[in-house]
Amino acid sequence: MKTLTLIVLAALAPASLAFAQAEIKSVPMSAPAVLPSQTAPSTEALAWSQKNLAGWPEGTRRLGAQLMTKYGAPVEVTPRQVTWINSGQWARTTLYKEGVAHNFAAPHRNVLEQAVLYKVPVDKLVALAQFSRSLVVDLARGELVSSADSEEINFLAVNVADDVVKGQRTTEEARIYFAQLVRAKMIKEPERELQKLKFTPAKSSKETADPDEVAPLIRHMNGDNSPPP
Repeated sequence: MKTLTLIVLAALAPASLAFAQAEIKSVPMSAPAVLPSQTAPSTEALAWSQKNLAGWPEGTRRLGAQLMTKYGAPVEVTPRQVTWINSGQWARTTLYKEGVAHNFAAPHRNVLEQAVLYKVPVDKLVALAQFSRSLVVDLARGELVSSADSEEINFLAVNVADDVVKGQRTTEEARIYFAQLVRAKMIKEPERELQKLKFTPAKSSKETADPDEVAPLIRHMNGDNSPPP
């Protein structure tokens, strides 16, 4: 019986090996997209950052060179911050010499602040604050502002905030998803939501700004007794 068993196993071995090889056969894949932080800054931008951001932390100085390579020369440069206006999908981009510490999803310093024209309903303010402490809503300007240590994380934060506003994710789901994609960035996986905004921002603050209304007391003082608009 042992002899018969060995013969059967020997006969099956080549077939089993061929099947295993077929299972692990590699499939050619297209080259992954390059994340913004992986893009090498131009020689001119590096020279500019060395001159204008001297004394800044090395990582922040390199980020400034990458932003200049992508968006061109900034409109304002001070010893502590650099600002671009209408930079790609952003209404405003500001790079700071010194950032504020933030631990979610992983410890970092918020040195890059980017604003998008976006109308946030008042009843979503608490949910966005619960999702991320690095998001700021400016209702009067009609802006949603994100701060992080890279443009990818700002893209991600605003994209996930859009999900929360639209009711597609709860705050807890948003935090879990955000952390998953932060990890993807750490291992250099080019997730789409790290590369650009998934929605089209408003073109003008006229579409998003909320100037509020004059208080009844002030209107009465000014002799305006008409009902509020």
